[in-house]
Amino acid sequence: MITDAVSSSPLFASDHKRDAYGFSVRPHHVQRYREYVKIYQEEEGERSDRWNSFLEDHAHSAASPVNGSSEEKKVLRFHQIWTEIRPSLRAIEDLMSARVKLESSKRGGCENDSEDEFYDVERSNPVQDDESSDGTCMSACPWKEELEVLVRGGAPMALRGELWQAFAGVKKRRVENYYQNLLAADGLGKDTEMQPADEKGLSGDPLAAVEKWKGQIEKDLPRTFPGHPALDDDGRNALRRLLTAYARHNPSVGYCQAMNFFAGLLLLLMPEENAFWSLIGIIDDYFNDYYSEEMIESQVDQRVLEELVRERFPKLVQHLDYLGVHVACVTAPWFLSIFINMLPWESGNRVMLFRTALALMEFYGPTLITTKDAGDAITLLQSMTGSTFDSSQLVFTACMGYQDVNESRLQELRSKHRPAVMAALEERLKGLQAWRDSKDPKSVLLNFSKASLSSNGSLPRSESGSSNADDVLISLTLNGDGGEIDCCQDLQGQVLRLKGELCNLVEEKRSALLRAEELEVALMEMVKQDNRRHLNAKIEQLEQGVTELRKLVSDKKDQEAAMIQVLMRMEQEHKVTEDARRAAEQDAAAQRRAAEVLQEKYEEAVAGLGEMEERAVMAESMLEATLQYHKAQPSPRKVLKQDLPVMISP
Repeated sequence: MITDAVSSSPLFASDHKRDAYGFSVRPHHVQRYREYVKIYQEEEGERSDRWNSFLEDHAHSAASPVNGSSEEKKVLRFHQIWTEIRPSLRAIEDLMSARVKLESSKRGGCENDSEDEFYDVERSNPVQDDESSDGTCMSACPWKEELEVLVRGGAPMALRGELWQAFAGVKKRRVENYYQNLLAADGLGKDTEMQPADEKGLSGDPLAAVEKWKGQIEKDLPRTFPGHPALDDDGRNALRRLLTAYARHNPSVGYCQAMNFFAGLLLLLMPEENAFWSLIGIIDDYFNDYYSEEMIESQVDQRVLEELVRERFPKLVQHLDYLGVHVACVTAPWFLSIFINMLPWESGNRVMLFRTALALMEFYGPTLITTKDAGDAITLLQSMTGSTFDSSQLVFTACMGYQDVNESRLQELRSKHRPAVMAALEERLKGLQAWRDSKDPKSVLLNFSKASLSSNGSLPRSESGSSNADDVLISLTLNGDGGEIDCCQDLQGQVLRLKGELCNLVEEKRSALLRAEELEVALMEMVKQDNRRHLNAKIEQLEQGVTELRKLVSDKKDQEAAMIQVLMRMEQEHKVTEDARRAAEQDAAAQRRAAEVLQEKYEEAVAGLGEMEERAVMAESMLEATLQYHKAQPSPRKVLKQDLPVMISP
């Protein structure tokens, strides 16, 4: 299953060559995408926390559904091939299912209303419509404002598919086996609860109506997200079945290019049958008459957007008018594809139509004003929208900067522009019918006969007195089998007059061809003159550019001369500094040598002092020894005193 392939892939690839949805990032956007990967991860975590908290707070609502009944529970048991959304989203699902039921009752009770009235009901804000018409339902939803804030903040990737189903009222729309009967060849004529012919007011075989779209569907299948791992053979088969089933469900729309991208995205987010009912809810309700053959509402919305752009960005529109670029040339693919495959996926899955388009014009308008031709403007806008990775900034600008672009204002502008679109459509249909009539041989013969008869100044009359030119034409075309000609008095004269008129027409044709050739030559001369003017204007612009470049070159030369002088002064100062450095180094060397000499002398003095200290110590020791020696010997005087009496006594 496609959804399994997407859910099994990592949220953000490590090499950043594919985004969270499995799509390849363009090589020139890889670097910018890497800058936002961390932001995406943080925002995804915050969104998941907010939604989980909201669903946990209102889990009791899911336990008691609004329309809960035993019959509904029985239906859920039989939906084995039908994947239901998680129970925590039951409250939102029941609210939107009540809206779908209310719209169905409105359609059944207003059969005499016009398509425009149906359109206004379906395209308006569903929650506001329900609130004005069913106060009981809204009074039971005190968390409505909180839900709106969460939706503006974005849905987490894990819940996005289920939330889309809940908001589209898929559960209420689903009719058992209806999708299978649309795909089965023998099931197209079965009477089900929801017949496509009755729903759209059409009659006939739906199979015959859808066969003409098969070729285009087959062509667009390989173009739908090529290279995506989920859209392999099985994925393309599922997309083929989905588009074919919708074409059979709604033959008035059938298949329109750009629907394949939206259907493919739905298949990436939900199972096949869920995607079918989601596609019905979105296209039939919110984009009614958007993808029909006439594409009336798409043209109306483009005119509405053009008026809004002219009102908000007059300078940008004036520049685009000068280049010959219509706003619809760029914005029509945005609206038809609902910005899918136009913006990066993180941004494209969160946008609104009108407000997002205005926000993009605000982002890239200043850059568009600098373009010189229509091709550059269109290419630049297409390439720059593909690099709008800041989804939060885009949604914030769209919601806060254009709050006055609300549903009532849009409905007012649609009512204003719809008559002009219808009138233009009628004119195109009349022109197409006239062209077809001009290619019809009978119509050519009718006009030729009328011109011939009017040029003669009188109408041939039949024997019954009829002067109707149609009778003359019938007599000329249908009575060539040899029957009697009742409406012409003289067949031979009529033939001669017709031959003469034919010759005149041939001459007029030749003169017209000559005149056309002359006009073509004159037109070519005018084109050449216009080209010359354009070339002269370009030459003047180039000369101005050359003059400016010369001024820049002269300024650069002056700057270069000033820089050279500065460099010379710096070089001289460098030389002086180098000489001073050398002198300082010499002085330092001399001082080092003197210091070394002083150090040597100091060491010698220290050594001398050491020797002197040793000598002093030796002298002191010798002196002490001498003193001790003398203390041990008797004094000479004492000896003399002792010996003196001895000497006298004899």
